[in-house]
Amino acid sequence: MDLSIIIPVARREHDFKLIKQLREKFKDCEIIMVSDETNDFIKSAKLEVDQLHLVKNSSRAKALNKGANLSTSKNLWFLHLDSNIEHIQLPDVMGLDEFAVSTFLLEFDQVNCWWIAAGANFRTKNFGIPFGDQSFLMSKNLFNFAGGFNENLSVGEDHEFIWRIKSLNIKLNIINKKIITSAIKYKNKRVYQSLKTLWKTILQAIKFYQVKKHIALGVFIKNPHSAESKSRLRKTLNDKFVNQLNENFINITNANLRQLQQRKKIHFIKVCKGIDEEKLNSFNNIYKGKFINHDQGLNLIMSDLSKLSLETVGTVALLGSDIPSLNVDELDQVLSKKLDKSSHFFSTKDGGFCFMLSNDEKVIECLSKVTSSTSSVMKTLTQCLHKIEIAKKVFTDVDIILDLKKVYEELIISETSLSFEQKKLLNFLKVNEKSFI
Repeated sequence: MDLSIIIPVARREHDFKLIKQLREKFKDCEIIMVSDETNDFIKSAKLEVDQLHLVKNSSRAKALNKGANLSTSKNLWFLHLDSNIEHIQLPDVMGLDEFAVSTFLLEFDQVNCWWIAAGANFRTKNFGIPFGDQSFLMSKNLFNFAGGFNENLSVGEDHEFIWRIKSLNIKLNIINKKIITSAIKYKNKRVYQSLKTLWKTILQAIKFYQVKKHIALGVFIKNPHSAESKSRLRKTLNDKFVNQLNENFINITNANLRQLQQRKKIHFIKVCKGIDEEKLNSFNNIYKGKFINHDQGLNLIMSDLSKLSLETVGTVALLGSDIPSLNVDELDQVLSKKLDKSSHFFSTKDGGFCFMLSNDEKVIECLSKVTSSTSSVMKTLTQCLHKIEIAKKVFTDVDIILDLKKVYEELIISETSLSFEQKKLLNFLKVNEKSFI
């Protein structure tokens, strides 16, 4: 089965009965345990798991995210170590909705805590707020799209994650089976601990509430120092120059995103290769989600991301990161438009596009038909889509040295109205003019 079961292990946890249960019921699933490196119990235990990873200064959020990154399966099941899955069978975790987060109802291992479980299940059914002890199941693509667990939190990472998926209009699917969890924290103080948990839940709901996102904006971005980034330019220009050029492009793009008037309603996603992600994290923290490029064709990446965005948030935007003349005002103008099953494009001089905004489901099919990196991209989309608006201004994306010369000319003409980051690029090009003129 295409499922990775991810189990975070805290410093002092030492009861590993769950692993035996999982091996008996879910033989073909990948089991990944991620523990704090100071847990001596897990080092000495002979555990039948597929992957065991030790993390320095681990938290539950760090362990869950690390497990997701290590997983080799299409679907993820985040499960607490103190869970008992005797009520759950293989069919319960099969056929998951790829656009929904699934969870179970709750039961405690102490009979006198039934009313606490009833309160948790009421909260889950009526308010759509399950916690981590009920476990979360979802596709890896959806997990990455949402942005994983917040590693800045030492507690409440599950609650914050649920509010985030609510803001992205991701469906919650409640599986009508009960997962059993430990009632040890309620021992001898059930009423007090229940009231404490309720109060903490209310405070966290106030803290973690997020405004509804209306647009999922995927930015296509590469490690600026990668040989794959501007590979055609590297054939005629030296790597150091191209690396700095790429950094300038990324800084212009990120500055535009930070200044968008609509930014609070936008879910920013970096579209990149997994090996580039760590390097890109050093440039900007505006990206909350990610969509990993596994060497698919560009047209399929755009189509898959659009499908995920339209099935959740409802509107998708795609943006290239190598359009130095594009400014925040131009983006704001189109992002503020009210859409009626329509699509808006910024076309490029090579026959493609550098920006798209759409809430038309037909765009998924149309993007999949596009032959990437050809001069027929916009022609194909124009013929395929019914309601389409193309901006009058045609942009230059930088692929070859002639593009760079054209961009240099455009920046010089518009010098007085350039943004701070665009002026930095222009100064860089002036200093290195001999390299490409």
